[in-house]
Formats: sequence, structure tokens, C-alpha cells
Amino acid sequence: MTTKHSATVLVETTETDMFIVVDDVRIAQRGKSGTPQARRWVALEPGWEAWDEDDMNVIAIRYKGARVH
Repeated sequence: MTTKHSATVLVETTETDMFIVVDDVRIAQRGKSGTPQARRWVALEPGWEAWDEDDMNVIAIRYKGARVH
């Protein structure tokens, strides 16, 4: 039996950083300018992946291989 959970997903910005937040947990952070991770999402929690699609108008998110958003 598979249980579906409707996750709350949002992008949080501070004065210096940008995060993807899923169910109140920061799962990824936008890479800093001037680093190899610039303009990419860097996972903060194990099992999470995030990337930009459609020329950065859509953010795709996976958790342990399953698409979340």
C-alpha cells in the first residue's frame, strides 16, 4: 500500500541566500555566485535533489528518486 502525502513546497529568500523548503525543512540552497555551484541547487538533506527546468521558471524536486514537485 502506498501513502500519498501532499507536501508544502516553497522558496525562501534571505538577504544573502535562497532555499527550497519542503514541509518546513530546508532541503536545498542556491549555490553562491563565483563558486562551482553557482545558479544550481545544492542539497542540504540526504536523499533530496533539486534542479531548474524550463529556463529556471520551474524547480523540479526528487526525494529518494521519486518526483515530489
